[in-house]
Amino acid sequence: MGEETNSVTGSWFGSWSSPFSGNGNGSGTGQGSNTGFSWPWSSEPDPCLPGLSRSQRLVAFGVCILLSALCFGLSALYAPLLLLKARKFALLWSLGSVFALLGAAVLRGPSKFITTPTPGAAVYLCSLAGTLYAALSLHSTLLTALGAALQIAAIVGYVVALLPGGSKGIRFVGGLAASAIKRTVSGKTMPI
Repeated sequence: MGEETNSVTGSWFGSWSSPFSGNGNGSGTGQGSNTGFSWPWSSEPDPCLPGLSRSQRLVAFGVCILLSALCFGLSALYAPLLLLKARKFALLWSLGSVFALLGAAVLRGPSKFITTPTPGAAVYLCSLAGTLYAALSLHSTLLTALGAALQIAAIVGYVVALLPGGSKGIRFVGGLAASAIKRTVSGKTMPI
């Protein structure tokens, strides 16, 4: 009764995979099909990635995510030795972050990925660049560890802000910390 049984030639699993193969309904996003599923990229090519098809973008995304997982996994091996190998841990963590960001940029399109910067993203990218600079150019363990700590703080702050009530919670905890610091500094100190 009205069910579509014809499959799209050249696709992996019939009409379901037509957004992957580009042989579907012509929209390329799956929005015009009856699946109700939309992909995170649009059918028009990104000006920063001329000539790349969706399947090539998916392959590039997969390679970037695999490299990111490899770097994060190797950095996890250095986590128990964090005090001894802080620079190697931070370098691998930062490279994993770079590959993850590259994968997201390739999948979504670099021009769409960077059009709406936020202050948190700017802090994260600056700390990422600073960590890589301190690890690769300066060879400073202290600055590398400081950059990695700033990266992790920016990620945690961003994730907490995404939670329902997260930004209000951050402001509340920040207000409590500020008032505690004011009470400590302005409080009476014991005479020596």
